[in-house]
Amino acid sequence: MSDSRQKRPYRSRLRKERAQATRQKILETARRLFAERGYVATTLPAIAAEAGVAVATVTAVFGTKLALLDALIACAVRGDVEPAPIATREWWQMMLREPDPSRQLALHAANIRRIHERTTDLFEIVRGAATAEPEIAALRRELGEGKLRDDQLVVESLAEKSALGGVTVEHGRDLLWALGSAELYRLFVVERGWQPDQYEQWLAGAWTDALLGPRGTQS
Repeated sequence: MSDSRQKRPYRSRLRKERAQATRQKILETARRLFAERGYVATTLPAIAAEAGVAVATVTAVFGTKLALLDALIACAVRGDVEPAPIATREWWQMMLREPDPSRQLALHAANIRRIHERTTDLFEIVRGAATAEPEIAALRRELGEGKLRDDQLVVESLAEKSALGGVTVEHGRDLLWALGSAELYRLFVVERGWQPDQYEQWLAGAWTDALLGPRGTQS
């Protein structure tokens, strides 16, 4: 009996590790096929075949192709497979706790740069499919609204520090949202060839000028 009880946690852990490995394999395969073939042309059977699993396994883990894409984006935005939203992550909270407004925006720019580096290909997939697939267009809107809510938290924290230089919270939120968008990152880094460090420095400066006043001096 004692030996049996000792084996159960091991077996449970092994099953969990195998399930996580299968999930990761499906995610990696889907990301590659979405990039190579496009979202519309990629089917769940194709993903399953390339991942070496049954279609039933893919649907059991993710449900639908849309849910699979959504999970891919969520993992890439967060940087790991943990389900906690980014607003609860320590790196996000550290940025919000930063007492210096200019430094806070610089930390936020660094966070956004890293998120864009992890998600650029996925947002291109979404952008390309949104015109043909209403469900992807809806997902794109949801992602934008989620970023807007996160940016609201940042601007509210600046307002609590009395740091906003002549802009309202709503206006500041919209500036943060637009200047830090995936579209601008793609234009600068992918199309114009900026280095990510260059983009990050520009973004921190643009946010500082727009929200705090020229280089952090309040008007």
